Parts: sequence; C-alpha cells; structure tokens
Amino acid sequence: MTIECRRDLLRLDQAVGEETSQALVEGEINVPETKEAAAKILDINGEVIISSREVIQDRVMVEGILRYDVLYIPEDNTEIDSLDAEIGFTQYLELPGAKPKMAAQLKLNVEHIDYELVSGRKINVKSVLNLYGRVSEVMELEAVTDFFQLDDIEALRDSIRVSSTAGTGHSQTMVREDLELTDSMPSVLKILRKDAQVRISEKKAADNKVVAHGDVDLRILYLCEDEDEPIQYLSHSIPFSHAAEIPGAYQGMECQAEINVTEFYADLRENINNELRIIDTELVLGMDAQVFEAQEGEILVDAYSPTIAVSLKKRKVHLTQFMGESQGQTVLKESITFPEGVPKARKILYVDARPSITDERIEEGTVNLEGILTVQVVYQTNDAAAPLGSFREDFPLRHSLEMSGLKPGMDSKSEILVEHINHTLLAQDEAELKITLLCRAGIYQSVVKDVIIGAEEIEKAAAKEEGIYIYYVQPGDILWSIAKRYNTTISGILKYNLLEEETPAVGTRLLIYKKLESSFS
Repeated sequence: MTIECRRDLLRLDQAVGEETSQALVEGEINVPETKEAAAKILDINGEVIISSREVIQDRVMVEGILRYDVLYIPEDNTEIDSLDAEIGFTQYLELPGAKPKMAAQLKLNVEHIDYELVSGRKINVKSVLNLYGRVSEVMELEAVTDFFQLDDIEALRDSIRVSSTAGTGHSQTMVREDLELTDSMPSVLKILRKDAQVRISEKKAADNKVVAHGDVDLRILYLCEDEDEPIQYLSHSIPFSHAAEIPGAYQGMECQAEINVTEFYADLRENINNELRIIDTELVLGMDAQVFEAQEGEILVDAYSPTIAVSLKKRKVHLTQFMGESQGQTVLKESITFPEGVPKARKILYVDARPSITDERIEEGTVNLEGILTVQVVYQTNDAAAPLGSFREDFPLRHSLEMSGLKPGMDSKSEILVEHINHTLLAQDEAELKITLLCRAGIYQSVVKDVIIGAEEIEKAAAKEEGIYIYYVQPGDILWSIAKRYNTTISGILKYNLLEEETPAVGTRLLIYKKLESSFS
C-alpha cells in the first residue's frame, strides 16, 4: 500500500561528463598579391574564436576560426610588414552520454604554434589547441520531505544545496576609443600588430540580465619614420560595462560570464596638424553568460519504523556543490638569456605572457596549481636588415591557494590571469622579467545522495527475538544507524546510555533494548 508523503520539487544540474583534450589544427596562410612576398617570418600570434557549438550523441562538436597575426620581413624591402589571416576548424570532444539539447560549457585556447615559410607566398602553420568541455542536463524530481499519518518514524535528514541552470544569454557590444599619441611618440606610418585581451573584474546577476565590468587591454605595434627608433609600442586600457539579457534572472543569483574580443579594428587618422597621430579603435566584444537557481533545504535520505515494514523507493543523484572561491597573487621573477641564433637586442618593445594550467590538486586546506607560462619577447635589434627580433620561452609555474574546508577529492576550476609585466634589458642578450599573476580557484564538491522519492507499506518481516544487547561503536557509526540496525529508536538508546553527542566515540559501549518489530527496507 502506497504511503502518503509530503514532497518538494528538486531541480538540479546533473553532470553527464567532462573532458580535456588537445587538437592539432593545420593550414596555410597565403601572402596576398597586394603585399610583398615574405623573406623571413619574425613572429606569428594566434587566437581562437568559437563560432558555434552543438551537443550530439556522445560528442560535442565545436566550430571556429584561428585568427593569425603575422610579422615578417619582405623579400624586396627591409621595412617590416604584417598580415592577418584566418583558418577555420571543426573539432569533436568525446563525451559518452552526451545527447542533443544538453547544455555544454567549452573553453579553448592556443597552446603552441609552429610555422614554416614554404615560399614567399605560402606559410604552413600547425597550432595545438587545448579543449575543455562539460556537458550537463537539468533533472527534476519530487523528493520526499515527510510522511503523513506515521508518528512512529525515524528519519535521517540531510541538508542539501543544489543549483540548476536557470538561463543563458549571449550578446555583443561595441567599444570605441580614439587613441591620440603623446608628444614623446612619433607619428604612425603603418600599424604592424594589434592585440586586445579582456580582464573581467566583476560579474553579477541583475534583473533579467548578467552584468560584467572590466578592462580591455590594447597593445599596438607600429612603424614610424624615426630612423633610430623605427618601431614603437603603444599600450592602453579601456574600461567597459557589458550585459547579456537573460529573462528571469534576478539579483543574487549565481552567475558565470566569459567575454572575448571577436573583432578589433584600428584605423589611422590625422590630427589638426595633418599628422597621423590618432588611432581610431573599435572592438566587438562577445559575451556568454549563465545564471543558476540555488535551492537549499532538507531531504530524507533514509528512514525506518519500529512498528511497520515499509519499502523505500530511492534515486541516486549526483550533486556538484559550490564550496567557495580562493584567489591570490604571485610574482614570477626571471632572468632570461636570449636563445642562440637570434639577433642581439637594442631595446625591448614588449613582453607578452600567456599562462596555462597543466595540473591542479587539492590537499588539506590548499589548492596546488602547476602550469606553464609562455613568454614572448619582441625587441628592436641593431641590425638594419632585421630590425625586429622575437623569441618565446616557457617557464614552469607553481602556486598554492589556501582555503579552509578544502579536502582531497574536491574539484577545482582554476584560472591564472596576467596582471602586470615589467621588463628590463640587462645586456644585449639578457633581460629581467617581473610578471604579476592573479590565481583564482572555484572549489566544488561532487557528492552522491540517495533521495527518497516514494514509500509503500509491505508485509511484516518474520519476528526475531527481542532482548538486551551490548554494542561497541564502530568507525562510521552514528546513533541513527545503530538504532536502525537494532530496530529501536535514538531516544530508546539515550534512555539507557549517558551520551553527550549523537556521534559517540569509536569503542563506546552501548546498552541496547531490541523490540520485536519490523523496519523500512
């Protein structure tokens, strides 16, 4: 006979799976006929832009473009030139259990680029991409929170905090700013390289939207007519506020936001003196955001009765609970010697640093991060035939974040951001770097719980002898589990034993009176 129960609706995200892998994207970059053919490649930068994603059976399909920025020396000219190119790609992330319409979270970044100048008009490039994907689905179930018309019941309750995706949003916005050169900088002849990176300083849910604040860091390398200093470097930060509309979102909800520069335009303009000293910049920012509905309360995970026999219907749920966030700064100081075969340096123009995490481990109270910091140094030389030089070098990266309550078995989702870079040229082939990094780790705990979703009364089990028993507490015992084992009640145990807490120490001697009754199964 079915037993009437009080139920609450639980709505939670169930992780279907997550996977990290690498992919190799190969392609060709062609130097257009409008430009001089290339004699030597100085440097190639690359960034990845996701154009679409789709969850299919047991896989996530990702489509995008790799956007390359090439600096080179032309065949018939010692003046440095540059070109932009794009290579499309389609990659699959294997995630068994994934199905169409499930939600997918993706992160892609370029780990490494190899290139070869095949001819003056053709460059072969090979890029290694790091891919991370997570697929989840929203589960709804009615969990039993109490029983009607049953007074003699012993129930084990557990606090629960679950969250489920309540909405997603995508939006684009324009950020524009005119950069006027300072008096100390020469006029622009040609822009060689432009780069932009987003730093989010704050993100929060508001009414029907997620709002993010931060800065876009611009870096522009340009050619001028100064014979002594033909290449100049300009950096500038533009603050931004951007929102993605998500109907139903409200203040206080948990949220996530990612913002990328999808387009970056930089055009030259004359000032009132007819000099090219103004750079009109226009950026397109793409934002992906999610909000999560949090639900807290108590659920029944087990129950029994000394007077009737009942069969419980249970369902296992896999919960990912957010435990908190930890962050901290670390400073990497390195003295680097230029690799053999590269020109000697006259002046460092800029240093770019890109961190990647290779391993993250949680120990008691700490998150230990390990990774690689890839540093690119671009500099001026004393060689008129090759006025610009560059090289890359990898440095090991280690940092620990402290947070109370951390235990082995928990999960972390971490990121490392570059906050500031200082560089000093010590000699023609030696430089000192000081790079300030911000490390962040969000901590999650995966737990499996048996949730009661129904109950029915069954025939009583065969009677067993009642009596008085002596029991010694075993590891993992609580009074509730001991009472259930002997088909009695917690109050019955407390009646015959002097105990100050419900989790007695291992080895504690208990006197237990057992009744002739049945219990839940």
